[in-house]
Amino acid sequence: MGKKVDLFLPITGDVVALTEVNDYLFNKKIMGDGAAIKPKDSFVYSPVDGEIILVYDAKHAIGIKTEDGLQLLIHVGIDSVKLQGKGFAAYVNVGDKVKAGDKILFFDKEFVEMQASIITPIVITNSELIEKIDINYKASKAKDLFMSVELK
Repeated sequence: MGKKVDLFLPITGDVVALTEVNDYLFNKKIMGDGAAIKPKDSFVYSPVDGEIILVYDAKHAIGIKTEDGLQLLIHVGIDSVKLQGKGFAAYVNVGDKVKAGDKILFFDKEFVEMQASIITPIVITNSELIEKIDINYKASKAKDLFMSVELK
């Protein structure tokens, strides 16, 4: 049995299966395994301790790498890249170290929702490291236990 990594819910909202995301790369798990959130809030918190490895110019997506090498992508919205960063504010930069629960991103929920879907996939982009993944679909508040990942 490998090491277990717990992920905490990065946004207050409803947890749904990736199959509910209206985007081929996410719902077919091409980007990686995980779940999605239907946000009820505008603040995004780090689900794990780690290092920021990616902040898209449009600020709609952030990548985090844990010390175990697990790489997460938090992708706020579908087609939100077309907003070119309008309605988004990042609190972190590439290379920053974060702790689970640190505020990493803000998005203007109402503004983004008028322009794009706000469903937010949270995926592990290097799924080959995963032995088993357990998703807590009852999690609803930011910082609740959301996902447990057993590494190979």
